[in-house]
Amino acid sequence: MTRLPGILGLGEELAGREAAQRLALRRGGTEIKLSRHPKGVLAQIVGEEAAAKIVDALGPEKVTVPMAHLRGQKGRRAAAAKMLASGASANAVAQACDIHERTARRVRERLKSDLPLFPED
Repeated sequence: MTRLPGILGLGEELAGREAAQRLALRRGGTEIKLSRHPKGVLAQIVGEEAAAKIVDALGPEKVTVPMAHLRGQKGRRAAAAKMLASGASANAVAQACDIHERTARRVRERLKSDLPLFPED
């Protein structure tokens, strides 16, 4: 089995691949605050026991959840541009479009400038 990156790999190790994939799909590309609280974001996604183990391993801090790439890059950025143009926050766009918050902010800056949304590689 391929090990997932960052907190997803730890989540996979402690709670199983399905829980890690749920975390990636729900919060991939965003920051979350790790908390021992049973009603916290992490506990709601991976379960209380696994969340407690992850917090024990990493401490109660903010972490960036790596992305779960489900769509092609241009499709994600186009969807992000549409949401950002309608006033959505970078965090909401990151969750909905499977991109990182930094990418959402970069797309927003490109929309405000004369730069093309999809630079040529």
